[in-house]
Amino acid sequence: MTKAQWIWLNREKYPEYADSPISVFHPGMKTCKYVIAEFQKQLAFDKIATRITMDISADVKFWLYVNGIYIGAGPVCAGGDYGIIEPMPWQYYNTYEVTIGASELEIYVMVQNRPSQMCDMSQGRNGLYASVMVEFDDGTSQCFGTDDSWKVRVSARHFELNKVDFTIKPNDWENACIVENVWRLRKPGIPMLDEEKIFPENVLPLTVAPGGTKEVVCYFDKIYSLYHRLKICGETSYIVLIKDFEKEEDKAVKISELIIGEGPLDFRGLSMASAGGMKLYLYNTGNEPLRVDEISGSFVHYPVTEEGRFFCSEPCLNKIFDMGKHTLKICRQTIELDSPLHQENLGCAGDYFIASLMNYYTYGDGRLTRLDIVRIGDCLKMYRGYMFHTTYGMIWIMMVYDYYMYTGDQSILHEVWEAMCLLLERMDSYTDRYGIITHPPSYMFVDWIMVDGMSLHHPPMALGQAVLNAFYYGGLTTAVKIGEIVEEKGVFKQQKCYEERASLLKASFQHTFYDEEKGLYFDGCNDTYEPLKWLPENVDKRYFSWHTNTLAVLYDIAPKAEHRRIMKTILGDMSLIHPQPYFMHFVLEAIYKAGLFQEYGIAQLLRWRGMTEFEKGLAEGWFDMSGYGFDYSHVWSGTPTYQLPSKLSGLKLIEPGFRKICLKPDLHGLQFAHIRIPTPYGFIEIKLEQGKEPIIFVPEGIEVVS
Repeated sequence: MTKAQWIWLNREKYPEYADSPISVFHPGMKTCKYVIAEFQKQLAFDKIATRITMDISADVKFWLYVNGIYIGAGPVCAGGDYGIIEPMPWQYYNTYEVTIGASELEIYVMVQNRPSQMCDMSQGRNGLYASVMVEFDDGTSQCFGTDDSWKVRVSARHFELNKVDFTIKPNDWENACIVENVWRLRKPGIPMLDEEKIFPENVLPLTVAPGGTKEVVCYFDKIYSLYHRLKICGETSYIVLIKDFEKEEDKAVKISELIIGEGPLDFRGLSMASAGGMKLYLYNTGNEPLRVDEISGSFVHYPVTEEGRFFCSEPCLNKIFDMGKHTLKICRQTIELDSPLHQENLGCAGDYFIASLMNYYTYGDGRLTRLDIVRIGDCLKMYRGYMFHTTYGMIWIMMVYDYYMYTGDQSILHEVWEAMCLLLERMDSYTDRYGIITHPPSYMFVDWIMVDGMSLHHPPMALGQAVLNAFYYGGLTTAVKIGEIVEEKGVFKQQKCYEERASLLKASFQHTFYDEEKGLYFDGCNDTYEPLKWLPENVDKRYFSWHTNTLAVLYDIAPKAEHRRIMKTILGDMSLIHPQPYFMHFVLEAIYKAGLFQEYGIAQLLRWRGMTEFEKGLAEGWFDMSGYGFDYSHVWSGTPTYQLPSKLSGLKLIEPGFRKICLKPDLHGLQFAHIRIPTPYGFIEIKLEQGKEPIIFVPEGIEVVS
């Protein structure tokens, strides 16, 4: 709209606030001093401004107010991998349209100078950018942007992260300074986040006598991704400490707020929490009563415009479907989070792969998945195909293909083909002459469990090699399918290369990992090697797991005639290493592929029954790893929210974007089920009842074949 400039504090006057660590993993986090810089622009017009449209970005974070009303926070996350300490190639901007109806305009922005969560990314410099168009009641418009006429000051009140003292007098305003533009801005292609105010149960009215203290515990009906809110009345001084928790109030929290104040206050925290409840400590340090009029949260999430549904004769399954759907909602921010508690970056592609499948059957908006795919691709290009979690790179390729099939967006395949090729070349560099991966930097991630004191997060070769090779085979064969669609110079040659590598790997996998006596695949060889940070010393023991054998079936590495036998064998043997909820996604897919869902599917889904005892969100696992302490808001546990509607509907996409589908509905032993699946053409509706013909409605524009 206008050529805005990046602005910041005077670098000479405030050298300690000039630069930022790239991420929370950067060594500079140890020395970078925290600050909130406040920016202000005031304008008066001789006519009524009806609306403003603003493109805004900041490094590292911003909170925007227009005429005293909170508008939103940002910017849209730049993406990145776990442990990243190099800037991403793109910075994203948010776009807001705000109704005004006034002759005066005040834009107020707070900007935080350093990362505070794993998903925060910086370009290494601090700044604010805003381009604004004002529309008037006479049909005219005016544009302006950030420049050195904007005012700025260091917030004396925000003295540490999540600590604020409103009794301190604000600093004086001064002119902002134009700074060198080191940012490449890009439109994200997603809508801005929604917010809704939520209230805990029965904690008000609340009064604290002069000199008194009060401890209050309040509970929300679910776990929410929220900003703390607090309204205080009365002319007194006070100290308030807020600690949030997901399940148990005595457990450690990720976000807490310390508020020092005097007089009335309408407080909004600056850090998103994952809260099933809050514990407040109120200290009235003044001579008048302290009255708390509101304790609440601003629930922030990706907008929901339509919703798929599932309901069946088994109450436990209905509950777990709904819990997964809600957990997906709180994890969908400007990136897909593994959980609002962890707020990890896009390196956790395994989590987001499952989340994307859940989304296709619930909210149906694929734009966030597309942006995640592109940002992961950007990171892969930066690091020449390296991804921290080696298995997740292969899962990302499958996520790309599924996105194409569910949305019909063929452009994504062209956009990420280069990144995909770099990733597969990197994986090939880890293989021996038989095509088997033998010397990677790690075999992670397999699952969130311990075996003989070793974590399957980053297992040794004996516990992780076969799983990584199976995922690699799945990645190669998926890349071959994508190559058939991408009609660009050189693609055919790469596609043929991947076919040859897959063929060699399949034969070598069978020869290397199949145990004839046991009739199963084992998890890895017992070779010796030099341990690395994420690659423990190997062990001299042969392990067998559900994981390796599941993937051998799922990706057709095992002969098709053996699929049913292998799956029946492992499902009947709990002495084998068996999965946590994350990997159960692949187990359920393999059960369905082997034609065993009628016999095993519902029983396996009912293993989630224990999670329904705490209904507010999905636990990270069925059992915790000693000393870890998992969260209760983890989307990777939500595969039932995808499995139930997909397997009972029997939906198969024949042509991308739901242009042609096959439906083979089956109750798999349940008494009845109602399924509603969002598509680009409207909802597919299916009603199933034992002993009756299915009732199926398919929107016009979708061809159904048998």
